[in-house]
Amino acid sequence: MTVSGLLEEASRWAQVAEQSLPRGYEGFYAPGVDLIVLDSRLTPVQRRCVLAHEISHARHRDAGCHVDKWVERRADQEAAMMLIDPLEYAYAEAVYEGNVVGMARELNVLPWVIAAYRERLHDDPNLAVL
Repeated sequence: MTVSGLLEEASRWAQVAEQSLPRGYEGFYAPGVDLIVLDSRLTPVQRRCVLAHEISHARHRDAGCHVDKWVERRADQEAAMMLIDPLEYAYAEAVYEGNVVGMARELNVLPWVIAAYRERLHDDPNLAVL
C-alpha cells in the first residue's frame, strides 16, 4: 500500500500529524483524541512502516505505547499485511534466498516488517503463495 493509501486508511480511524518526537520514538497513537503522531524526521520507508503499525493501534483503540508484547506483535503483523503483497513477497524470498535486508529493500519496508510477515505466515500457512 502506498503512503497515500495508508493516509486514506488512517483517516478512517484517526487524524495523522507529524512533529519532532523524543529520541527513540518514531510514532504513537493517542486513543483519547484519535490521533496518530509520526516523527517528522522519518525516512519515506520508515514513515510508511510506522504509519501502518500505528493504523493497527488506531483500529483497535489500543491504549498507550508498548501496551504489551501481544498488542505490539499484532500491530506489526497487521502492518506487514498492509504493506506486503504476497506475490511480491514470494518473489523477494526466492531472489534474495531469505536474506531479510535484501528482501526489505526490494519490498520497500523495514526488516522488522519482513519478520512480522514471516510470523504471520507461520501462524497461518494458508497465506503462503505456492
